[in-house]
Amino acid sequence: MGFFSLNKVIKFNIIFMKFILIKDLIINTGFEEIKLYDKGTIFTPNEEGNYEFVSNDGKIKIQSKEDLLDKKNLFEYLPEIELKVKELEIEEDDIVKNYRIQLDIKTSFRKLKEIEKFLKENVNEML
Repeated sequence: MGFFSLNKVIKFNIIFMKFILIKDLIINTGFEEIKLYDKGTIFTPNEEGNYEFVSNDGKIKIQSKEDLLDKKNLFEYLPEIELKVKELEIEEDDIVKNYRIQLDIKTSFRKLKEIEKFLKENVNEML
């Protein structure tokens, strides 16, 4: 009777969009212009998938992904980052590890070179 154990590999899935500010974000208060964010600032979403902006009076303004996509003159979309994680069950025999194979043979050096060439050409395909 054979013995085997199951190992678990965890995979998860995170997808979010980043936006970069393509010019300084400046507001006009009526008395002066105030720079809120510098060109090149990168915005990532909060846990709800929205983007938070702090105004000059400390209030937080929430913007959606669609809001930022509509403001092409201010924001540039950065490629979506996707990291998938999922739990898989793997048998012990399927886990990849380093192994050493040793072969003792009686042959000529010329034949040994032929065997080495054969192994390099064929074994790598199996790995």
